[in-house]
Amino acid sequence: MSIDIEAGSIEELIAIVLTDIRVKGFSTQQPFIIGTIEERMLSFARNNGITLACENLYMSAKQLQHSMRLSKSQKDLVVEDSELIAFPQARYAMELYYDGECFIYTNGLSKFIIHPNYEIKISRDKRKVVNFITATKSKDKKEFNGKRYIKIEADHLIK
Repeated sequence: MSIDIEAGSIEELIAIVLTDIRVKGFSTQQPFIIGTIEERMLSFARNNGITLACENLYMSAKQLQHSMRLSKSQKDLVVEDSELIAFPQARYAMELYYDGECFIYTNGLSKFIIHPNYEIKISRDKRKVVNFITATKSKDKKEFNGKRYIKIEADHLIK
């Protein structure tokens, strides 16, 4: 999958962090905002008493590195860089689920886990944010058919 990356964009920042991790083994990039919380998640959280720590969705080098870790690689579960780079925009077209703790975006091939109230350190200050936790390839196409997951549909929107 090829993706056009605009200079100074969120996609470019994610690509830089991924390159740093692959070349140096780490990235010094501070956690960053990849967009606002979309309406499906916001409404579902409000309607179900789920606390969202903020109105923005964050991503961090630490969590991107987590999604690329060796144990996932050995099991062929690492999501392609292009999917991670495209995620900030692609998530709007993905299915969205809630498992009682985290939100999960999926395109059927991969899943992206979002924690609604995650504590991270930004510029030496600890704060709670809505944070991308990890991504992994989906091996079981029926995974989201079970009772563990609630599919968030447009009808969950506040009217």
